Amino acid sequence: MKKDLKGGTSMYITITTSKPTPEQLPEVEAFLHQFLPRLRQQPGVIAVYHFVRPDKGDDSTLIIWESEAAVQAYRTSTLVKEAIAFEQAHNLPATREGYPLSYPL
Repeated sequence: MKKDLKGGTSMYITITTSKPTPEQLPEVEAFLHQFLPRLRQQPGVIAVYHFVRPDKGDDSTLIIWESEAAVQAYRTSTLVKEAIAFEQAHNLPATREGYPLSYPL
C-alpha cells in the first residue's frame, strides 16, 4: 500500500450524497446502474460502494481512490459532468466530500 510522507496511506475517499424523492428513485437507480460500472473503470478507482439510508432519506456513493490526484482527474472528466448534468436535470442537489484515508496503514 502506498504511504504518504507522514507514514499514512496516500489513498483518498470521496462521498457523494443526494436525497431523491420516492418518485425519483427508479430513474436514479437506473442511472446509477449504468453509471457506476463506468465509474469503477476510472483510473485510480480502487472500489465503489453505493448505499441507501431510508431512515435518513438519502443515498450515497463512497469511492476509494489511489490518490487525491486521481480524484482531481475525475473531477475534471466528462464522466463527472454527466453525473452533475443528471443531478441538475432532475433537481437533485448532491454534496461531494473528499478525505485522505488514514487507515488502513
